[in-house]
Amino acid sequence: MERFVVESIDINAIQDALGIFPPWKLKSLSDDKAKSLFLVQVHEELSEKKKGFTLFESKRNHHDQEPNGHWSYLSVGSYRCQVSAFIPLVATTPLTPEILALPAFLGNPTRNYSNFLRQQVAVARLKGMDLPLVAASLNIEESMVKQILTDIAASPLPLRGLAHLPTEIDPIWDKVLCDQVLIKTSVLPLKLLLSKLKLAAAKAPSLDQRLPLILELRQFMLANGQQLKSEVFQLCGIHQEKGLKKAQEAVAQQRLVLPSLKNPIWLDLLAGKLNLHSQNMALNLLISRQCNAFLNAGSTRDKVLAIETLRKYFHKNHRSLRPELLLINRAMEIRERSTVSLPDPTHAIWQKILADDSFIPSEHMAYKLLLAKLRSQVNAARDPVVKIEAARRIRGFLQQNQKSMRKELDRILMQQSKAV
Repeated sequence: MERFVVESIDINAIQDALGIFPPWKLKSLSDDKAKSLFLVQVHEELSEKKKGFTLFESKRNHHDQEPNGHWSYLSVGSYRCQVSAFIPLVATTPLTPEILALPAFLGNPTRNYSNFLRQQVAVARLKGMDLPLVAASLNIEESMVKQILTDIAASPLPLRGLAHLPTEIDPIWDKVLCDQVLIKTSVLPLKLLLSKLKLAAAKAPSLDQRLPLILELRQFMLANGQQLKSEVFQLCGIHQEKGLKKAQEAVAQQRLVLPSLKNPIWLDLLAGKLNLHSQNMALNLLISRQCNAFLNAGSTRDKVLAIETLRKYFHKNHRSLRPELLLINRAMEIRERSTVSLPDPTHAIWQKILADDSFIPSEHMAYKLLLAKLRSQVNAARDPVVKIEAARRIRGFLQQNQKSMRKELDRILMQQSKAV
């Protein structure tokens, strides 16, 4: 493990990047390459004014106290930050008003996740993301996601709603104060506070100068959470008209999947029917190369190899290709919705088609030729096994030609529910 000497680097730059603000200061920084982890220790520096009012200076000064909390925080590249600090706070439950009021990089001393992670998990779940996707997007273990959600669920209802309130490092606060985002509210005290803070923010050119205003607004939201449920959701990017209802229905059961090798979506991708509009240059070049390899393939094995190479690339780089995978999943859903589920080959409807030429009339020449051939085989053999095989071939033909045989498929589905 390598330890960095804080005095030799720009402390302010690191503190700004990690969202550490007074009275908290960076004490030490080290990295654990084996675990891809930055270990950050912070301490609270009491002002001289506060120091003067205590008879127990050593107990009040936390500078030399051993950390009693270790929290997983945000990611820096592929490294996750773990923050350690001493907090003179006894938390009887996982979520309390005092815990919620702590900075983003801190949390409950009895838990290993920070306020930042707790809020991110809460909102991601509210917006419909399932557990594995939340864990992957935040670069944390699924067990931590489950722990956070369990702790929120076990908290009193007022605190449960405030668990979603963005931390002070979220850009939404500055956007609200700079009038880039409008919060709709009918609560008069909040309207008056926003007017006052926006005027002050207009005179504060830097984010550091606006931080006290952000903290004041957030503290107001924490103190009045019961009356500001709609406003809290707006700060999370969820609006009552559509987003909130969607979140409450827990649409988040969707999970991004990598299509199997046999999935026709790969053919659509290589044929140019599906455009991912990717910003990933390496992926675009690979798709172009595999498209040429597929078109020029001399055998089925070579074509499968072209698809396999592309699929392996997605499997290896799934985290960085999440937007592209999302589009692929949506395309698969559309394909599944547009694909008709035909009756089983043993269904009586297929024998009715074989026996009656007018039952499902068609102008599709290849289909008519196939039917004529199969009818002839069935009439010649008069064997139940031959009939089932004929039904399987009709069903397979219709399944492969759904786009050009929509009328026939609609008639089959209409007849399926009737007694044949």
